[in-house]
Amino acid sequence: MFSLFALPLLLLIPTSTLVLAQQYAGDPIDTHLPSVPGSEIAFFKIPGVLDSNKKKPANLTLINYYSHGSDGKRLVESKVQRAVIIIHGLNRDPGTYEANMLSALAITEKEGQGVGRDQVAVMAPYFPNGDDKSTGYPWTDGLPAQRGSTTSALVWKGSQWSAGGNNQFPYYSQNTSSYAVLDAVVQYFDDRVLFPSMKQIVVAGHSLGAQTVQRYAAVGQKLNTRSPVTYWIGNPNSYVWLSTERPLSTASCPTYDYYREGFTNFTEYPMTYGQNLVSKGRSAILANYNSKQIAYARGMQDLGDDSSTCAPGTTGGNRNERFFNFIKAFPPSCSDPRGSNCDTVDLVNMGHDGGGMMASPAGRARLFTDNFHGNGNRSYDFGYPRQAPWDDPFPDPALNTTALSVNNNTYDGNLTYAGCYSDSGSSRSLSVLAYESSSNTIELCTSTCVARGSSIAGLEYGSQCFCGNSLTSMTTKVIESSCIMPCSGNSSQSCGGGSRLSVYSKGTPYILPPPNTPETIGSFYSSGCYTEPSNGNRALSARSTAGSSMTLEYCASFCASYKYFGTEFSSECFCGNTLHSLSTPVPAGDCSMTCANNSLQYCGGGNRLTLYSNADFSQPSPSTTSGTPIPTSTPTAASSDISCPASNNTLVTSRGLNFTIECCIDHSGGDLSSLSVSSFRQCIDACAAEARCVDVSLSGSACYLKSLLGPAVPNGGVWGARLVGDGASSATATSSSPSAQSSTAGSSASGSASTVSSAMPSALTCPASNSSTYTANSGRAFAIECGIDHQAGDMSSLSVSSFKQCIEACDQTSGCVDVSLSGSACYLKSSIGAAVVNGGVWGARLVVEASSSTTSSAIATASSGSTSGGSSRAASTASSTAASPTASALTCPASNSTTYAASSGKTFLIECGIDHRAGDLSSRAVSSFGECLATCDATLSCVCVAFTGGVCYLKSEVGEAVRLEHVWGARVLGDIFLLIGVDNVVGIVWDIIVRIDVGIWFGFGFEDFFIQFGKLSGDRIQHTGYSGELEFKDWSRGLSWNLVDVCELLNDLHADFSTHINERHIEQPNRQLIYCCELFYKLSTELVAFSRNPFAYRCLELILHPDDYLYLNDNPFADHDFHLILLTTNHHHHHHLLLLLTLILLLAATPTPPPPAPSPSPPAPPAPKPRTPAP
Repeated sequence: MFSLFALPLLLLIPTSTLVLAQQYAGDPIDTHLPSVPGSEIAFFKIPGVLDSNKKKPANLTLINYYSHGSDGKRLVESKVQRAVIIIHGLNRDPGTYEANMLSALAITEKEGQGVGRDQVAVMAPYFPNGDDKSTGYPWTDGLPAQRGSTTSALVWKGSQWSAGGNNQFPYYSQNTSSYAVLDAVVQYFDDRVLFPSMKQIVVAGHSLGAQTVQRYAAVGQKLNTRSPVTYWIGNPNSYVWLSTERPLSTASCPTYDYYREGFTNFTEYPMTYGQNLVSKGRSAILANYNSKQIAYARGMQDLGDDSSTCAPGTTGGNRNERFFNFIKAFPPSCSDPRGSNCDTVDLVNMGHDGGGMMASPAGRARLFTDNFHGNGNRSYDFGYPRQAPWDDPFPDPALNTTALSVNNNTYDGNLTYAGCYSDSGSSRSLSVLAYESSSNTIELCTSTCVARGSSIAGLEYGSQCFCGNSLTSMTTKVIESSCIMPCSGNSSQSCGGGSRLSVYSKGTPYILPPPNTPETIGSFYSSGCYTEPSNGNRALSARSTAGSSMTLEYCASFCASYKYFGTEFSSECFCGNTLHSLSTPVPAGDCSMTCANNSLQYCGGGNRLTLYSNADFSQPSPSTTSGTPIPTSTPTAASSDISCPASNNTLVTSRGLNFTIECCIDHSGGDLSSLSVSSFRQCIDACAAEARCVDVSLSGSACYLKSLLGPAVPNGGVWGARLVGDGASSATATSSSPSAQSSTAGSSASGSASTVSSAMPSALTCPASNSSTYTANSGRAFAIECGIDHQAGDMSSLSVSSFKQCIEACDQTSGCVDVSLSGSACYLKSSIGAAVVNGGVWGARLVVEASSSTTSSAIATASSGSTSGGSSRAASTASSTAASPTASALTCPASNSTTYAASSGKTFLIECGIDHRAGDLSSRAVSSFGECLATCDATLSCVCVAFTGGVCYLKSEVGEAVRLEHVWGARVLGDIFLLIGVDNVVGIVWDIIVRIDVGIWFGFGFEDFFIQFGKLSGDRIQHTGYSGELEFKDWSRGLSWNLVDVCELLNDLHADFSTHINERHIEQPNRQLIYCCELFYKLSTELVAFSRNPFAYRCLELILHPDDYLYLNDNPFADHDFHLILLTTNHHHHHHLLLLLTLILLLAATPTPPPPAPSPSPPAPPAPKPRTPAP
């Protein structure tokens, strides 16, 4: 792959230059990168950074593509006037970027300006990582850690090269930043001895390459080159922000300022390059960035978002919005167009297309012709009309008067257009959704809001109309191109966009000030934001209340007799005289939920308390009955029959109800009332007489009655008793063995309790079981929601030893539909309130089934068993007493938490008010929620949808759940989808291409296999395109094969498979094929039923490891017509290939109903030879 004739040329280079960075001076590396016409793979020497344990620096090698001259030979350096260094993207494919840049250069060369291949050097550096072993650079297995890379080739970890991270290989020199590499390359081209005619250097990047260039411009050192350097930044997904402020809310993103989007943890990234600059602060970084000449290239059709973290969302909703927000915050400038620091902004009618951006007139100007002769000539900004007042640093005087068309009409109530505004993530920017209609227009929305008495109207998602008199504090005005969705009732009008409002108001709309945490509330002083203890206890455990009337003042009044009060989760209030020792202070941003009854105050967050304390508080007398003081003194038991510790763990009967005595145990929350009593028995009798009471705490003479069993809190001053059910009538000692005890959850006014065995095995865990379903002992199914808590609906709580025990407790408790497990505390809930993301909670909610037909049956695809990667596919069947709705009847909130069985067999869980981050595939306008689900069902890689405003967003993964009240969400319950495609049905030979994580490809045919089975696929399937749609023929003629025969045949193939593995020194699978046979025996009934589905070939839902995906791909290594590609990141899952083949054969061999006009049947394949059954 490399040219050895380069070596003699080294003799011509002066010795003094060999110690510096130098093209062709690196070690030749045996690489398998593809060739690119007009260039070669070259090896650039990079002087290594001295390691602490080395006596001298090591010379390192940067693999790169380097262009040739017009004669096909190496460039003559003395003729080169310009160097273009193009940085590849996430896929680390420098050959693609080299080819695209050379193609754009060829267009420029044809224009006859004297700019061509002899005058422009194009270099594409290669930044490989661990996934490129044996492809991008040599790798030897079996060597000690870090020693497998045996050459001087520079290799990085993951995508750290894009942010300036240090290399990981070679092991003996690991301190070379990718930005230090770019410094060396720039300085190489600026060497006037080598390049005496050099006039301009361009460092360019698109997509992740553009992020690389933008960060490099921000922290890159000033090289003081003689040749001007331009940084061409094309369509990055995000920008490193040069201040701590963000244009959108950061409340739900505590890592918003982490490097690579900010600089908070720059050193910890880890970074060594640029530490001195970053240590001087943001103003120094901004000054450094402003000293660079930036050429922004914005594709106006590129509205996508590839974010994997929340940080980019704080700067804009997509790539387009982030760009305009960035240049608004840090305006480009061009004070001297002929100077070396003139910024430009080019708006190109292009999507996320790197080659297209380079080849556009704007791209060719910035990359090749600006300042080509060194005279400062440069093109004006491209793309008119402009989008914002701050996006035209070098305006074209002939075009810069062109402006965007603006709606200057006046509507009802004298409302006029105010602009495009953001919609906040956790609450609406306008409080009232007036309607959602397919007839939505500006006239209809404005008149509706005026009639409601509102002074502001907002249109969103084409079909939604919101009203209000102010915008919430997190609302921000954004670029107009974010509000271009046509109105559903008039396509010539614009009605907002995704989470974007077209706002109409009387003048500038009023935006509320941001919420805050007042320094004082009455006699209480703010103490900051605190965590709830990680052990399931409460930070404040004396008293609590919750409700929609919650404010800081309300909670302070409720806790007036206590030292502390704290608000949490927007609507909860807790009191106490002591703060739990495991409750710790956290950043104020963690308490970012506004109070339920005052949006200008903060009331904690998920598992976070906005804490206040009373510095003048004095402990009340233990005998006082005013308020509800925290119990501290020893109870005075006048009755000798019940006392602590003598009665601990015994049962006491009162009014026919049984109570367990719990000495020194208090349960937080659930306070009903308190009274003064003369004995412990009198306290228990009072609870038995109160229908809602399930627990008591006696402190001195104060008896506290409670309506729920909160987390247990040890307290030596408390005598406790909790309701356990209609048990024995006499006091008997209970077993002290934890495995023999039962946990109880009181659930009715009569005092009956549901008993749950604490010895139940724990198979459910988070995050492993997330998005699976669990079937409880009653047959009811629960959807597992890791990290999701639901507000309100609290029934009771109990201490459990496992997640499964918590769910079973809910299953056995009448009215329970939801659980939240935090530590060992299991909270049972009677309703499913607003979902709140809370990483400390393991949640599960009852699944109520709805079918796509109007039959009365429902299938709960849940199982109590689980595999290593997720839930089992074993199904349990239950009957429904009422007909289920059709797809057209699916609405929110009516259908919330139900399941919908689509026509292909996918089962969707309806999640009203829930959106999931990331995984975006596409979006389209639909007429109903049902149509949205049908669209996902017909899209092979779709597993999740978000429906809002007539727009259906399809997603390929179920990311982090985000509460958005206006979203109707649904996600697929089940496992991975396998996609099969057929190129040509004539003479099909299957060619299996397996790509494993070490990056080695191998292929082999199975001609003998299909001699056994005949041309089954070729005769029965006709491919109609890459859309995944398949036409079926001849279903009337089914083939029957014994399962053992199939497995035996696959055993033969397995031997061939192993041979191919051994030939390539690849680790063999560690599981035998018999595993597949056993698995299929268990699934045979389910498979037969599934195979009758007309979309069986199009979408097979199987039990596979979550990181295995099969899909059609045009692979250069495959020579045959039918390609199946298995992507896996685990050597031990190669058996899934054989598993898949077995499934396909079982499905194909299953008799199925004939179509109206079947095609001629294929000849029956010869019967297989007799075989010995598999063990």
